[in-house]
Formats: sequence, C-alpha cells, structure tokens
Amino acid sequence: MFTNNTSDIKQQQQAFEAFLEESGRKLLAILHATIKVAGMYEANNNRFIDQATRLREVLTEIFKQESDFTLTTKGGYFFMSDVRLRAEKDLDAVLTYFLEKWPAVGISGFSFSKSLDPRELDKFIYALSGFESSSDPKESFQRFKERLNQLQVEKIVPVWIGDDQPKKDITDDNRQTTRAEARKTFFSAIGAVQETLNQAKNANTINISKTKRAVQELINRLIEDEAAMLELTSLRSFDDYTYVHSVNVCVLSLMLGYHLGMDRKTLSNLGVGALLHDIGKTKLPVELLNKPTTFDEYDWQVMKKHPVFGVKALLKSRVADETTARACSTIFEHHLAPDGSGYPELLVKRKPALFARIVAIADTYNAMTSGRIYHVKRHLPDEAITNMANRVETTFDPLLLKIFINTIGIYPVGTVVALSSKEIAIVSKTNPNDLERPEVKIIANEEGLFEIDEVKILDLSQEKDVRVTKIIDEDKFNINIANYIDIG
Repeated sequence: MFTNNTSDIKQQQQAFEAFLEESGRKLLAILHATIKVAGMYEANNNRFIDQATRLREVLTEIFKQESDFTLTTKGGYFFMSDVRLRAEKDLDAVLTYFLEKWPAVGISGFSFSKSLDPRELDKFIYALSGFESSSDPKESFQRFKERLNQLQVEKIVPVWIGDDQPKKDITDDNRQTTRAEARKTFFSAIGAVQETLNQAKNANTINISKTKRAVQELINRLIEDEAAMLELTSLRSFDDYTYVHSVNVCVLSLMLGYHLGMDRKTLSNLGVGALLHDIGKTKLPVELLNKPTTFDEYDWQVMKKHPVFGVKALLKSRVADETTARACSTIFEHHLAPDGSGYPELLVKRKPALFARIVAIADTYNAMTSGRIYHVKRHLPDEAITNMANRVETTFDPLLLKIFINTIGIYPVGTVVALSSKEIAIVSKTNPNDLERPEVKIIANEEGLFEIDEVKILDLSQEKDVRVTKIIDEDKFNINIANYIDIG
C-alpha cells in the first residue's frame, strides 16, 4: 500500500510539473503577443480586447491549480515557478524578446497572485509595453516598480534580476547603495505592518496584498545583501516596538528559510506568517502590552489568547489561498513547542508546522535581544543564544536552532564588541568559515574616541593578530547603533 501511495504521489507531481511547463510556454507566447498589440492599439480597441481576453483565460486556468506563481528567467532559461520550460523553435522569437527586454528593465520576471482583476492586468501590460529603460538596470527596476505602484498594480510583482543571479561579494562602490535600499525596504515594511495591524485593530478588512509586497521586497533585499538586512534588526525602538519586532522576526525567519534552501514562493509564505505573527495582540489591552513590570498569572492568561485572536483577524480578510492558510497556521502555532507544550493549549498534542518552528526561534531571539517590555532585562546576543540552546530539548527544534546559530554566528551582525587591539567595533558581517572572526566596523579607537565619519572595515579572518575579546552592552556605553548603520 505504501509503495502504491508513493507511486501515486510521484505521478501527481509529474502531472503537475507537466501542467506548469505547458502553461508557462503558453503564457509566455500570449504575454508576448499582448505586449506587442498594446504597443499598437489603445486599451479600448477590439484587437487589444480580444488579445487581453486570451491572456486572462490562460491565467484563469493556471490559477485553478496554483494560487501564486512566478514566471522568471535564470541563466538564459525560463521557469514557471520551479519548473524549467523547454526552449523549442516555436518560442525562439518570444524567448529572445524577453531575454533582451527584461534584463534592461532590471527584472528576471514576475510573480502573479490569484484574484488578479482584468483592469489591473491591462494596466500592467501597458506599463511594460511603454516602459523605456535607462542604462542602469537597477534604476530602471525602481522606476518600473514605482510605476506599478502608481497604477495600483498589486497582484503582479516584478522580480529583481539579482534574485536569480549567483550571489556576489558586494563591492565598495555599491555597498552604500544596497544599504540605503535595505534601509528603505526595512522601514517601508514597518509602515506596512503598522497599517495592517491598525486595520486588524479596527476590525476592517486586512490588505494581504500589501503585506505580500512588503515581504517580497524584504526577500529581494535579503538575497541581495543579507548582512545589510541583518544589521537593521539590531535597531531597537520601544515607541514602535510591535511593528519593529514584527519586521525583525520576518527578516530573521526569511534568513533561516533562505539558508534552508527555500524557493521564493515558500519564502513568501513564510514571510507573511512571520510578519503577522503578533497580529492578535491588537485585540489585547494596551496597558497589558505596555506593562513595565513582570506579568502575573492573570496577565499571562490574557496574553496567551493572542494566537487565536490573530487567526480570527486574518480570516476577516476573506482571502482563501495558500499564503493565508499557512499564515494562519504560523500565527496559531508560533508559541507551541515541538514537545507539545506552550500555548494555545490543545486537546491533542502535536508538533507545530515548520514555519511556526522557524518563527518561534526568530521571535524569541529578537524579543530577548531587543529589550521586550515584559522581559526583566535585555540579553546580549551570546546570552540569548546560550539561553535558547539550554532549552532546545523542549522549546525549540534542535536542527533549526543549530542552523540559526550557525547562520547568525557567535557574534551576530549589529553586535558591539571589544577587540584585542583595544578598539571597539560593530559586527558588520559574519564569516561562516570561522564564526569567531567576523567582519567588523571600527567605531572607537584604543582611547575610546568615537569617529563615526571615519569608520573603517576590518575583516578579522584576514587580520590574525586581532580578535574579539568580549561583547559589549551598548546601553552601558551610550552607543547608538543606528548612527553606524549606513557607514562603512
């Protein structure tokens, strides 16, 4: 029976991949034809209307099987989600067109989401058809994204061409640019979370599409420069704690998912759940969330309700797709431990799903290191890691925690450290080959003088005479990490 079931599953998977390949080839051809027609006719012309109808029909058939999918290029090949499309002669002209057009705009393709309405699709076609790229693909990509935002095209998201290219070391010339983009994306995500949580608090319909777009941007930036994104998670703001914490947890969860080898679609589903994991707290009393002292038993009983409240809030969006379903699971389970303990209490104990186990690690680590209001004290990164490692048998997934620690390193990005050279530095990049020797920014000399305008980068893996001697609590020395984020 087991063999038959396995065989059936394999056949179903092969049939689904065949469907994706056939659909991808058909979509490429019709998308190409529609763009060409849009270049010659207005949107109210019958020629365009007929062509756009054929395009919608193809998308409708795809959405019956797949609620979200990507159509992208990589290494000269085309992919429908993760299925490679055969390059046959009947598509030569089509493939050549997109291989020339897309890179000039800085894109490798697009991500399509279900419930894409005809008007939105038409605006997308004309935006792409009439777009004039510049000599700088990155600048073109930003302009094209802004154009889609202006047109309120939400269900089609361009994929930055760098997402499907091998990761390269970031040079000094573009380091500042990528950090500025990372910062912009990070704070834009905070704004998106704030808007979504306010919607949930006021019992309005949640804009899941905007949340998805925020997550897609975080994925783009994380793939482009992981260190720049992780550096931002070291920022702490008690005024906007819930929003900042939500984005931090999302970034840390995406980092772990990326190192687990997840594809973009899976990362997107993970990211939405992570970004909204605390949405249920909008239904809790404000005085409880801001309580400066330790929680008593009654406080904890109220606090333990937020996962259920979160699921209810998300269901009000009335969006029935894979992303929402997985987000509900993540929100409900992120305080459940692998051994069945935690909350909410279940009649039948079960192990939480993978996404929830990932978010649990990111949530706990960020809460401990950022000075969460109902924690007695803020933990330094090494203290938080040690604390979590000591609870691995009951609270966290052992394998996931091991990968998390190996990824963020012994000295996580953003950690303030003392060096054997008597200088003070901030860790700017981990070294996976030697966790004890990260890349650092020197922010104070041996006399303790802070010269933030002359920060220098030091790769300790290349400086064998200099090593980290200890982690410093920046609060005790009034060191504001935010002053050094964009420097170096």
